[in-house]
Amino acid sequence: MPDQAFQLSTPSAPLRSSAKASAVPATSLPDHAPLGPSIDRELAACRRSGTPLAVVAIGIDGIESVGRQHGHDVEHQLLHAVWSRFKNHLRATDLGVRVGGHEFGAVLLNAIGMTAAIVDARLSDVLSQPYGIGALEITLSARTGVAVYPQAGSTGEALAAAALQNAIAKR
Repeated sequence: MPDQAFQLSTPSAPLRSSAKASAVPATSLPDHAPLGPSIDRELAACRRSGTPLAVVAIGIDGIESVGRQHGHDVEHQLLHAVWSRFKNHLRATDLGVRVGGHEFGAVLLNAIGMTAAIVDARLSDVLSQPYGIGALEITLSARTGVAVYPQAGSTGEALAAAALQNAIAKR
């Protein structure tokens, strides 16, 4: 059963690393977007061209406690730093989506299992590195999980759920 923190059906538009998106004024972050429908749009192209696709689900742990300890302004700055680091470590062809408050998803185009595993490991590592926010050094943990089309599913919802389950299994 999917973790409720990953809102797979929240209406909004996805964000490519190079595309504009609407933003939440307090954080300059893209609005939350559904991961399943974002995947479905890319799946259609992959089916036509025969190219592979993988999905990475990412949950960031520890941001809430930073907000409680240091205030919401620091929490917002930290979340913005996480988003920036996330999108800067995606490949140019990948689709980055802010799925929920502290959850992200990446649709990796033309990615087979090994490529997806490399991107997954890189994102997990880079998102878990310390963040400098003012005089603070904050360390978070990132839970990531991968699902590859068509082995893990043939729809966006199935792939998102499989990636999420793999992320939860890492807890």
